[in-house]
Amino acid sequence: MDYVAAQQFSLYDLDEKNRPIGIETDIMLGVSESFQIFGFNDCWMDHKFASRLTKGQLDMLKAGEGCVVRNPIPMEIDGVAFGTTHVEEGSEITVSGKKLPVLLSMSGYDGYFSVGNSGFINGVQVLVSDRIYSGLTGMDTYAELRPELKEGADRIAFDQALEALGRRIPGTVTVSYEQTDRQFEESEAQIRLLAWGLILFIGLIGILNIINTVYTNIHTRITEIGIQRAMGMSVGSLFRVFLWEGFYYGRNAAVIGSIAGYLGTVFVEAGATDTIRLTAVPVVPIACASLLSIGACILATCIPLKKISRMSIVESIEAVE
Repeated sequence: MDYVAAQQFSLYDLDEKNRPIGIETDIMLGVSESFQIFGFNDCWMDHKFASRLTKGQLDMLKAGEGCVVRNPIPMEIDGVAFGTTHVEEGSEITVSGKKLPVLLSMSGYDGYFSVGNSGFINGVQVLVSDRIYSGLTGMDTYAELRPELKEGADRIAFDQALEALGRRIPGTVTVSYEQTDRQFEESEAQIRLLAWGLILFIGLIGILNIINTVYTNIHTRITEIGIQRAMGMSVGSLFRVFLWEGFYYGRNAAVIGSIAGYLGTVFVEAGATDTIRLTAVPVVPIACASLLSIGACILATCIPLKKISRMSIVESIEAVE
């Protein structure tokens, strides 16, 4: 095992005088707030505060000579203000008789502390080192452990140790981020497969529609083709006329489809983000779809036209549309 990030947690409700029950502090708490103490070990502190505190401040925090305070979020309901307590950075607070300088003060939506995914409980959160946590709260249990394994670690032995820990401590919940990532990857692969299936299905319908339109257009003009050949048009000229016509059909279909597809992408993203904004134009997919559309039109033109060109001029003119 490479390291274990660990945290401890205690939550204290307030009495009728807005003082935390079960612990002493000089912080003047407000209505409907709570008082919380978190104890982080060195690994967790490095992860959370290495970029927000100076090295000297981080060393003080690890040594139990300072704290970090997360202030409650202020709000007002029916004219009553909540979350009004605010502890300034650089001030000093007292918890269980121990004075702690405030090395960092967090407010608003500037992050918060929680156990697992339980979310933020509005109140004053005091974060200290796990070296002094038990002395402040009288408790030495840990609320959350985050082990990280070394490369090549024995996963079977590790999983067995976790299972044994869970059996020894009732209520223990084990969450594997590796397994979660794997599940996300599998879900993403399934969604991608379904998306490609839908794209291919819609594309097949579009191609069949193009082929049917072009094929029908040529077959309803057999008499016209016969008259043009009777007037001296060669088979080569006939092919060139209809191939260009098929090209124009495909080009127009590609332009209209590309615009409609792009607008559809914009609206789908707007539905997901509640914001309408222009996204990057998918040039490569549009180019591929355009070439496929034009190719389908040309192919749908060549096949029936080749068959009709083998008919005699008289048969073409007398053909019933």
